[in-house]
Amino acid sequence: MIPNYWYAIIEANKVKQKPVSISRMGEDLVLWRNAQGNVICMIDRCPHRGAALSLGRVKNNCIECPYHGFQYDTKGQCTLMPCKGKKARIPPGFEVKVFPVRETQGFIWIWWGEERLDVAYRPEERSPLPEPPRFKQLDTNLAHTAEASQVWNVNYARIMENNLDIHHLPFVHRSVTPGVGTRIDPYHVETEGDLITTWGQLRQDDGKSAEESPGWFFRITVIFPQLSLIELSPKVRLLVIVTPIDENNSWVAIRYYQDYVKIPLLGRLLAWLILMVEFKIFQERQDLPVLRSLKPKQADLKSNKFVAADAGSAQYLKRHEYLLKVSSKLGIRSSEL
Repeated sequence: MIPNYWYAIIEANKVKQKPVSISRMGEDLVLWRNAQGNVICMIDRCPHRGAALSLGRVKNNCIECPYHGFQYDTKGQCTLMPCKGKKARIPPGFEVKVFPVRETQGFIWIWWGEERLDVAYRPEERSPLPEPPRFKQLDTNLAHTAEASQVWNVNYARIMENNLDIHHLPFVHRSVTPGVGTRIDPYHVETEGDLITTWGQLRQDDGKSAEESPGWFFRITVIFPQLSLIELSPKVRLLVIVTPIDENNSWVAIRYYQDYVKIPLLGRLLAWLILMVEFKIFQERQDLPVLRSLKPKQADLKSNKFVAADAGSAQYLKRHEYLLKVSSKLGIRSSEL
């Protein structure tokens, strides 16, 4: 799990005032909204006796532990211990880890890492956090989109490398993509920091040139470490978000953008129908069984053999391993975040 990045963790409309419990990044988290409607995300564990705060309630602009009524404010500080009385001094050590949060693009994001970005972590050189990443080519208007999410028992890097793998399409998805060629030609991969872009054509291996026998154009763009934009049609785009739950499980959110119908309600209905086909057929029945079978369960560059058509996936894993090494050298461990 790569530190010092924003991670989308849940759809924004699923977080209301009542506390919501989720597991992400190897931690149990609780999300709730304060009196101003802002989302608060903290570790779902009361430091007193370890009860899940998500079983409690929001009271006095704090989250109240269901076990003994201890209250924690939006900064994670304990403000009330009923057993000691309202005016009692709170002893040190009763704080709950709170994560920086942004609500944007229809999702809740948390900053997973150090809250300053200088390499040496010198307090006098703190830098402001960047904003969560986004694909500039996607419309901010979500009226003609549809989204859904699931939990998969697959390592998140395995899912991400699959998102960049286009040459499995005519095999894994042959029942819904008849006639798609098996040869990738041309095929281009560009990398720039956290941005990986691949594009080209899947076409028939008929001995003709790409100009004589064009195929199915595709463009796949990844913003590290969890966002994928898949374009298989000029008017349909697929946003895929993959967030680690732990080493073997991932939260996968998919949003379809469609430009065929822009009539209110009808446009969203069409996007929803496309999304259902994607989730129920492409993902659940076709991709997921293959991904579950992959060995080893955690992706790496050394365990499998790559060919030229895997260049996009290989670039993702190369960047993934590099950032893991960087965080290791800096002594950053998930348990410390």
